[in-house]
Amino acid sequence: MSVVNREQNKRLVAVHGWSGTLLGLLLYVVIITGAVAVFAHEIGVWSAGGTRSHHPLSQPINDRLVELSQQVDPAYVEEVQVFANNSGLISAFFHTHTQNADGNLEDKGVRFFLDPNSLEIVDKQEGYRSSFPRDPASALHTFIAILHINLHIPRPWGLWATGIVGFVMLTAVVSGIILHKHLLQDIFVAPRLSSLLLNRRDRHLLSGSWSLPFGFVLSFTGIFFSFAGALGLPIVAMVAFGGDQMKVMEVITGIPPLVDERPAPLANLDTIIADSKARNISDPLSVVVNHWGRADAQVTLFHEAAGDALTGRAHLFSGSTGDYLGVKPLLGTEESVGGFAVGLIGPLHFGNFGGLLSKVVWFALGIASAYVTITGLELWLARRREDVLWQRFDRARIVFQYGTPVALIGAGFGYFLSPSLGVTHSWTAAGFCLVAGLCFLPAFFMREERSLVRLLASVMGLGLILLPFVRMAASGVLWDSLFASGNALVIGVDLVLALSGIATLYLLFGLKQSEVVEAPQTIPAE
Repeated sequence: MSVVNREQNKRLVAVHGWSGTLLGLLLYVVIITGAVAVFAHEIGVWSAGGTRSHHPLSQPINDRLVELSQQVDPAYVEEVQVFANNSGLISAFFHTHTQNADGNLEDKGVRFFLDPNSLEIVDKQEGYRSSFPRDPASALHTFIAILHINLHIPRPWGLWATGIVGFVMLTAVVSGIILHKHLLQDIFVAPRLSSLLLNRRDRHLLSGSWSLPFGFVLSFTGIFFSFAGALGLPIVAMVAFGGDQMKVMEVITGIPPLVDERPAPLANLDTIIADSKARNISDPLSVVVNHWGRADAQVTLFHEAAGDALTGRAHLFSGSTGDYLGVKPLLGTEESVGGFAVGLIGPLHFGNFGGLLSKVVWFALGIASAYVTITGLELWLARRREDVLWQRFDRARIVFQYGTPVALIGAGFGYFLSPSLGVTHSWTAAGFCLVAGLCFLPAFFMREERSLVRLLASVMGLGLILLPFVRMAASGVLWDSLFASGNALVIGVDLVLALSGIATLYLLFGLKQSEVVEAPQTIPAE
């Protein structure tokens, strides 16, 4: 039984339809890129051709870091950040915080890239962080992640745009929940073949019923990510701290320890890393040393979620004694329900709390949510096919539906075909933009929508099949060397891409034509 009367139901249908239509294409792009970004780490390792070491921070690195600390300006040991990039190189950034030419506070220091096996210096850069060349190994997965987060629109406008898209999705989800009169029944609905419109409606109900809870979680957490820093932090700072955002961050992250500038040797980092690894049953993702060589030095090690934990942890150690100081909370100085809740936002949004299995589930639910968006647009446009403006919008819908994944494939081609390391990020973006633009061209010349769909879907299938071969040709890293170095992840991604492309072409050309009747019929009222 419906919880609303007929008039309210009519208004909700309008809200549900318009909320999903006005920004539906943008919502589709955000959802698709989010589904792909779930595998950001795997994409990064794959695009780099594998990693030189699977556990780069588990080997003895203390002596090498001490040696490097003696080679840099003493001011640069104020903070040291150590982590491994996608290819397994160890990045050690010795830096201080100072004003740049624009008067803004920025990190300045020396960044070393070390071979994880020999610890020899592969590359060295000095200056402000913003002047460093971007790490080419991160180009592809970073481009996809930022496209999802802020559509590559400058801050804060990009975050506001994706935040508004999140509100649109949340509105569609809530109105969809209210409109579902028989939610349990719709979960098992069998799409009817008597009419194309009825078939689309049933498929929309089926996919929407399964993805409603996920859509709510995805939209709510996405709104938090978009507005917490871009809007929430400035408002809190203005209302409660006189506009001082640094003071707000100090309160959020906890009161800094008492200053003690007396010289003191740093405790052995290898021992600290081993202790932290034993406590978390996983290798640290990064190590941060504050006030190297002082009595108030602290070492923070960040770990991903391990075992049955839903969130990662940060373990805090005294830098001068090596004593364990406890888990560093995300908010404040003590663990709290609020800090735990905020810590859940990331895992719930990206699905990175249960290893590969949770990522696969989140990816599948993300694709289902994108499918709900597309079928919703199809239903909306099917009722308005006589209007020329809506016909053009339907053309745009087709291009976005197939062109977005094709453009992401284009970003991969741009990454692998970049002529030098210095322009990898630029070529990745150029590959996406060029292919996205080319996807619109056939929409102006092809009259039949079915032909347009078959063309773009064919390009998508062929692109997926070709990507692994382009990777091999560009990097020279073949399966035999990947087997020898234990980089099964790269082989797995190659296979998934190729098989996905083959499946796309099979569904497009190998199956019989749909038996759904295409005669226009009126869709029953919700």
